[in-house]
Formats: sequence, C-alpha cells, structure tokens
Amino acid sequence: MKKITKRNLTKTYHIIFDAVDCNKKRICTQSFVFNLVVEITKLVDMKILAGPNIIRDYEGKNPGITAIAVISFSHISVHTFEKTGEVFIDIFSCRPFNYKKVTNYLFKKLDIGRDKVQTQEIKYPWE
Repeated sequence: MKKITKRNLTKTYHIIFDAVDCNKKRICTQSFVFNLVVEITKLVDMKILAGPNIIRDYEGKNPGITAIAVISFSHISVHTFEKTGEVFIDIFSCRPFNYKKVTNYLFKKLDIGRDKVQTQEIKYPWE
C-alpha cells in the first residue's frame, strides 16, 4: 500500500458563503439561482459538466431552492430559504480559483452587507 503524504494528496480549494437577510423574492426565484450558478462557474474559469439542477421545495417548513452543478474539477451548490431569507453557497474545486473575486461577486449579486455574511475559505496545509 502506498504511503499517503502531503505531496501526493489532492489539493482542494473551498469556499463556504452563508448569508442572512437576503431579498427573499430574489433568492427564491429559479432563474436567479440558475444564473448565479452559471456566473460563479464563469468566475472560477471552469465549465458546467452537469446541471445546474434546480429543485424547488414547496413542502418543507421553510420553502426554497436547491441548485447543484457539477463543474470541471468539482461542484457548486446553493440552498435558499424563503421565510428566513437565507442563502448557503458551497464552491469546491480541485483547481485553484480566486476566492476574493468570487466572494466580492456574491456580495454584489446578493446585495448584502458583510455583517450579514459568514464566509469560510477552507485551506489545507499543502496550499
């Protein structure tokens, strides 16, 4: 069995972007969420391989939209909740991309202040 070292592990790049108090009507519009995923894919300079699949949940306690796209080198997921105005975005890749460019775009697109957002850039020792 081959020994696992930092040198032969897959390098990954990951942003978690969670926002509250978003425009409820906007974030729960299928076309808005679809376009958000498409535009993020362009910003990270990758291609959509499958999706974005958009699922509208009308039955839960807090209806909203989930979008998932498989992109070259990984995925993008978006979850929105209409009653609470929340958006949860996850961008994961095995190829580096510009974190700041993506988060700045999301602040602008969602028209949300930094005090309403929690972001996390997952960084590993080999990055």
